[in-house]
Amino acid sequence: MVRNLQKLWRDTCSIYNFEKVKDPKTKTTEFKEILVQENIPCRISFQNISSTSETPSIAITNQVIKLFLSNKVENSKIVVTRNGISKTYKASGIPAIYSVHQEVILVTDNKGA
Repeated sequence: MVRNLQKLWRDTCSIYNFEKVKDPKTKTTEFKEILVQENIPCRISFQNISSTSETPSIAITNQVIKLFLSNKVENSKIVVTRNGISKTYKASGIPAIYSVHQEVILVTDNKGA
């Protein structure tokens, strides 16, 4: 079952966490973005949700972005590569964890990679 599900994962992602790093020269500790894992097989899914707006001239549409990947991966910043194009996201909320995978709702990170 795991292999059947993973056959659908044609995208890859890299996971970054913010970790404490001590500078050996200054002896100060700062949080730095550290690459934890890269080239993880995954699948990204997009779902548009239309919502009613009281403004007659503007239609509001929201997009839900869901990432499917191994349930052994923890994340905070995620760079997903699909068809050769990389996009940076932040994990939003608690992932739905299943026996062989997890589903994570993503939010676009406007700061970039």
